[in-house]
Order: sequence, then structure tokens, then C-alpha cells
Amino acid sequence: MDNTILAYLIKASVALALFHVLYMLCLKKDTFLKLRRIYFLFALFFSLLFPVITIEIPATDDAPVQIPFYWLPDMEATGWEDAEASQRTETSMQTIALALFSVVSAFYAVKFIVRLFSLVKLRAVNGSERLSTHRIVKVKDRRISPFSFFNWIFIDPEAHSPKELAEIIAHEQVHVYQYHSIDVVLSEILCICFWWNPFAWLLRKEMKLNLEYLADKGVLLSGFDSQEYQYILLQVSTKSKGMPFINNFNVSQLKKRIMMMNKKKSSLFTSIKYLLVIPVGAVLLLGNAVQATASFEDFSIAEISIATEGNQAPQKKGDAYRTVEQMPSFPGGETALYKFIYDNLKYPPAAQESGIQGRVILCFVVKSTGKISDVEIIRGVDPEMDREAVRVVQAMPAWTPGKQNGKAVDVYFTLPVVFKLTDGKKASPKSNTKDEKTVGAVGYGSNKSKDKKAFVAVEQMPSFPGGETAMYRFINDNLKYPPAARESEIQGRVTLRFVVKSTGEISDVEIIRSVDSEMDREAVRVVQAMPAWTPGKQNGKAVDVYFTLPVVYKL
Repeated sequence: MDNTILAYLIKASVALALFHVLYMLCLKKDTFLKLRRIYFLFALFFSLLFPVITIEIPATDDAPVQIPFYWLPDMEATGWEDAEASQRTETSMQTIALALFSVVSAFYAVKFIVRLFSLVKLRAVNGSERLSTHRIVKVKDRRISPFSFFNWIFIDPEAHSPKELAEIIAHEQVHVYQYHSIDVVLSEILCICFWWNPFAWLLRKEMKLNLEYLADKGVLLSGFDSQEYQYILLQVSTKSKGMPFINNFNVSQLKKRIMMMNKKKSSLFTSIKYLLVIPVGAVLLLGNAVQATASFEDFSIAEISIATEGNQAPQKKGDAYRTVEQMPSFPGGETALYKFIYDNLKYPPAAQESGIQGRVILCFVVKSTGKISDVEIIRGVDPEMDREAVRVVQAMPAWTPGKQNGKAVDVYFTLPVVFKLTDGKKASPKSNTKDEKTVGAVGYGSNKSKDKKAFVAVEQMPSFPGGETAMYRFINDNLKYPPAARESEIQGRVTLRFVVKSTGEISDVEIIRSVDSEMDREAVRVVQAMPAWTPGKQNGKAVDVYFTLPVVYKL
């Protein structure tokens, strides 16, 4: 099932459960029948609507938004290919689940529609009499107990004495005048959509019983004798109930109705209990709260992520920091880093011949002097490819060191290097541009994408106006964590592929790795909203360049 739909169903179900529990614990024993009806309608509408409501909480100095994580502090447990296969399996299971939910809901919907047609047919084949705002339909079938549906009152006049008819019609008139059929239809629709949720059925049961309480109360207020009316209820209780989605004069909870009629009126002061819906609703709405983006100091990252826990203190691994105020940078910037690896990384011939490809993830420390040290593989692919990745990293020139509180410090850094084959014709060392913000050797026969007339890598890569920091600031300012995904604790990496045209415009944005439909759409929206870039160049000429960017949602 689509994650967004799943999140919606979970939220709505939790709300229905909370409102039902609140009713059973605090409200069921009072006599505020009209207030109780309002409560049920509020519970129904609130449960269905609140999952799509987002409350934006402005960020403050006391509750700042987390600055995105740097590089890859938390590594994936599976490879790209495994993740794609897992995604396909998950999507298939979701599709099956969605189909199952839809089929059962469709069954209940058809059943409801058939009953409506049966009701219309019953109205058409029997004579009727107009009385003020409603119509008495004279049913010639003693097996059907009296009932009403909107302004139609169905009754068999020959099955009851004139006195009984008067009290029965008075009961059904209350249903008509107070529009109880609206509540009944809404509760039926709720059960069609949430047939798998027991709280939907329990709420429907309590809603219909409360409508009978209201109708009974209306009869007694109109002047009928309580004992005689209860006696009529007992007589009619031996008949069938008619249709399940209309207002029946006879319902199975006869004992409860009689007890309610004889119950002492609740103190007006106790009606304050209904204000409990306010904290319950507030708690549910706070689950949809999204913190607005706050400003932050310049930073340098290779993956964009949205987090929820607020700024953290700099993290350290051993004697080296994991995150600092100013991250270390390769001399010349990110483009220069890609070019260095493009110029130096070689695809091992044996690995290419065997068709081996994958992502080697290395970690190392950029010392306070800018030197690279402690290079190690934290995820390998092939011994030859691992050694080649380590060799290139160790051959890097000194970096601009990272700083914390204005002082140069050792910083722990993680870098993924991708070895990827395309047509397998030639092991030409290439930068993988920004495929997942990784760089690596690619074996292929052309410098252009096979699917687009755009370069994969060029001498001068395109850049966001203002540089890398400005791009991350733009995404951080504009990317929102979809409330449904946050509520369902969905996280992961959305990888987008697009073309930076020779004019600098962004085109052909597509998802090459999905996490959730809402998260995917949000990532695409932000990329499409980007201003024109400085185009990439090959041989001094502006060209279209194929670009890949990951966006990480992390809770």
C-alpha cells in the first residue's frame, strides 16, 4: 500500500480508537444525549480530517531545526542493487495490500448501495400519505418493523392499534425532525472505508443507539406515558429489524433504552467532561506538527537530510570530530574533488572483466593540518576495487581543515566511491558526477548518457548559483518533511536524476530511487523550483550535463 495512504489510515484509526475509549470511560453513563451526538460527529469528522492537517511550528533559538548530517554518518546496510530489489518487493506487497483493502471496501459499498435501492423500491411499491414535512409509507409486510429514513417513515398500519401507531410515529418523527439519518449514513460510510478497524464498528453501534435514546426522549417529552411506551417497545421487539442502516423503532439494545428512559438526569456540571476532546484533539494534531526551517551558519555537506531532534553537540569518533561548525574541504571545492578522483581512479581490469561493480565506502580523518590519515574500508566490494579506492584517497593533497569554535580540528569523514559498468566496452576512469554524491570509476564507451543527450561528466561541472553552500541552504529552506511520512516514521534516501541544460535550467527531473510517494514528490518539487545554474562546460562550450542528487529524510 502506498505509504501515504497507510499513514493516513493509521492516524485515522488511532483517533477513532482514542475517541471511543474516551467515550466508554467518561461519557457513556451521562444523559447529555444531544451533546453526545455532537461528540460522535466531531470524533468522526476529526478522525478523517486531522491526518491531512499540518501545523507549522516556527523554529526558535530554543528549538532550532537540525542542520543536515554530513556525508554518510550512518551507512546503509544494503547495497544499491539490494535496495532497489527490496523497494520493488515492498512496492509489490503494498500494491497487493491496497488491492485487498479496495476490494473489501468495494464489497461493503456495493452492499450498501443495494440496500438503498431496496429501500427506494419499498417506497415505490407501497402507498404513502403526506404529513407536514414527512411522508408515511404504508408497508404491507408485518415482518418489517417500523423505521424511518430521512423524511420517509415506513410502517404497517394494520399491524398496530391506533394508540400504538401514534407513539411509533411520534418516535420516528423525532428521527426525521433531527435528521438522524445523516448520522446513520455517515457511520455506514465510515465502516465501508475502515471495515478492518473494530473501533469504526463500535462507534457506529454507539452512534445509532444514542439516536434511539434521542428519539425515545422526544416521545416522552411530547406527553406520552413512559410505561405504556416501554410496553409498546417490548411488543414490537418480537418483529424483525428491517434494514441495518436506517433508524429502526426496534433495536437490539432494548434494555439499555429502557434504562436510559428511567435514568436520573445528569448534573449540568458534569457536562464539562466533554471538554476532554480538546486535549485529545491537541495531542493528535501535535503529531502532525512540522517545525519551520530556521536559519543556520554556512556548512558543507554531500547529502541533504531533514532531521527532527534539533541541533546536537559536535560528535566525535575517537579523537576526531564527526561534525563540526565548518567542515573540511578539498582544495578547489567539490568539483575539484570529483576531478581529482576522475583523473586518478582506475577501474581494476579483473573486476571489469568479471562484471563486478558496486560502492566502496571509506572513512578517514582530515587532520587539523589538512593531511589525510587513518583511511579504512567500512564497506568493501572487491579486494582490488577496495585497494584502488584507498590508494586514491591516500594520494589526495592536503585539505582545508575543519574548524570548531574557530580552531582547526581533526574531523572524521566518510566518502562513498562507486565503480559502475555501463556498456562494458572500456574501463575509462570517470567521475560518477554526483550519483548519490559519490565519485568513482565507470566503465563505459561514451561520455554521454545512453538515455539522454547530456554529458555524465565534463571538464567544468555545473554549479548552483552561489556554490555548494547556497544549494544546501536553498534545499534546507524549501524542503519539508511530509507530515504523514514523519508520523509513520518513514525515512530514507530519495535519489533524483535531472539535466542541467546548457542554459542553466533544470529539466527531466526523475526519481531513480524512491522512498515514499509524498517524499518523492516533495524532493522533485524542490529541485524543479531551483533557480538557473551555472551550466557545465566541455571544451569551453556550455553543454547539457546529467546530474544525480540524493535527498535524505532522517528521523
